[in-house]
Amino acid sequence: MTGRGYHLQTFGELRLTDAGGAVVVCPERGLLILAYLAASEREVASREKLAALIWPEREKAVAFNNLRSTLWRMRHLATGGGLVLSATEAEVTLGPVTSDLADFEAPNGSEEDFRKALSLWRETFLAFADLPPGRYADWVAEKRRDFTARLRGALIDGEGRFSDRAMLRTASMHLLELDPADTAILEILERASRGPLLEVASPRALLPPGAISREMPGEVSAPDMARVPRVALLPPAAFGSDPMLHAVSVAVIEDITIGLCSLRSMSVVAPYTAERIRDATDKAAFLEKHGVTYALDCHMSDLGLFTQLIFLPSDQIVWAERFPVSPVGLLQQREQIAFHIARAVTHRVETAQAEYLEYLEHPEAYYVYLAGLRNLSGLGLPEVRRARRDFREALKHKQDFAPALSGIARTYVNEWLLTARADEELLTMAEQHAWEAIESNDALSAAHREVGVVKLYRGDLDESLSSLDQAEQLSPHYADVLYSHADTLIHSSRPAEALEKLDKALSLNPLAPDAYLWSAAGASYSLGQYQECIGFVQRMKDKTPGGRLVAASWAMLGNYKKARHYRMRVLKANPTFDVDKWLAVIPFKEQWQKDLYREGLKKAGF
Repeated sequence: MTGRGYHLQTFGELRLTDAGGAVVVCPERGLLILAYLAASEREVASREKLAALIWPEREKAVAFNNLRSTLWRMRHLATGGGLVLSATEAEVTLGPVTSDLADFEAPNGSEEDFRKALSLWRETFLAFADLPPGRYADWVAEKRRDFTARLRGALIDGEGRFSDRAMLRTASMHLLELDPADTAILEILERASRGPLLEVASPRALLPPGAISREMPGEVSAPDMARVPRVALLPPAAFGSDPMLHAVSVAVIEDITIGLCSLRSMSVVAPYTAERIRDATDKAAFLEKHGVTYALDCHMSDLGLFTQLIFLPSDQIVWAERFPVSPVGLLQQREQIAFHIARAVTHRVETAQAEYLEYLEHPEAYYVYLAGLRNLSGLGLPEVRRARRDFREALKHKQDFAPALSGIARTYVNEWLLTARADEELLTMAEQHAWEAIESNDALSAAHREVGVVKLYRGDLDESLSSLDQAEQLSPHYADVLYSHADTLIHSSRPAEALEKLDKALSLNPLAPDAYLWSAAGASYSLGQYQECIGFVQRMKDKTPGGRLVAASWAMLGNYKKARHYRMRVLKANPTFDVDKWLAVIPFKEQWQKDLYREGLKKAGF
């Protein structure tokens, strides 16, 4: 920066620094003026043009006044770097300011020039700036398209000269995010992927048999591509003391990403973006911002690499699997894991086109439905009733929306449980809505699950298990179905089997709703594992529903002081609770289980 007083960063965060690297505090609209001037060939613009660009929503006189005020503040910045800009009555000219735009001027040069340009482009021109609507926002969009076209041209031109294959793959995958049908970039990606580790697991080798024949034609229109699902493969965070195992798991995800980029039935988020999504504080908001339909969430543990594919519009796990990863035979493991995950993702995405198209046609129904699901994650009556209102709101957008009908059924079942009054009308309403959901979509596992739950609480255990078996066959990786199936097994006097299913449900949904833990507590109590029962309840966010089990467990352990303490808390929340009336309506296949529960509650003083 010799002889120049300032440096303007336009890619990513928009900011101005002085010659010493310190950030210069200046108005955001002033920074937007600097960015516009820096990107202009003459580094000069008329006052009239700047006023209209930066304050399009203001009257002309007000816009000129705002410009005059901003220019005065920019010319009087408290720095020793000289004037940032100069102005006459007619024009504004950029002062001694360099910018990162210079690094994008020659991406067709050396490999290092291309690497710098790629790094900048990934940050996005004026990514976080509050852009004025209208002509300025249009200008920024045009600049971004221009930068993309220049980077694409530099990639095609430099492929034969560049030796860094990882850089070529990264650039290709980012460009394919914007245009999955770009055959020239697809070919570069495939050529760049043929290396020692990827020789066997080449992109097309990663695809399931027949996948290539299912590809869309090469000439795919932009509107069609806009309608394909968007998939993000979120790499696992670092885990444990062996960095090689984590490196292999990350490489597996990159292999799969490369393979899926060859398909026309989906668009794939590049690994760099996927890492940012993984590390985001509000991951759901980040996924929504990037228009992601499916997320492959990956976690490393002592048991290996755990993966689950989530259909985000309904927050449903549609596939999950755990793969052992060990230091022995890493290359072979990598190829096998990549193949199996790619095949599963491709199959699930391509066979769920109908559900995805329904989401595109009725996004409002899905958004409200998801709000209801969030409320259902709690077990308090207020949350349950708020969820019911959300589900009913979703039905206003789509009258026969099966997930919302099934959700309403779930709220009635939960209210029946929480009030403990054996209100038959609640179960009738639950069953009615569940059957309406099945009539709308007989492949919806959640609806069959609700029928099974209602049958359970009406004492028809065989019918309950039959409905839940059907639900599990439809969605073998749906944690909520596994939980409900386990709950029926508890009431069928098979608590040990129930705990096995609950363990799988908790592994599929580690941040599980309280209901999972409540059910696991009940299974543990039936097995005489009273400390474990108390432990599950203590893990619940809202421990109130598990109060009866905790009181009974402490009584069975001989700690009557703690048992009485929890009994008082239960009666404060539900003063009309009666042990015999409650047990009269709770179905257990074998009498010993009901007797065990009664013994603990009576010992606790109920």
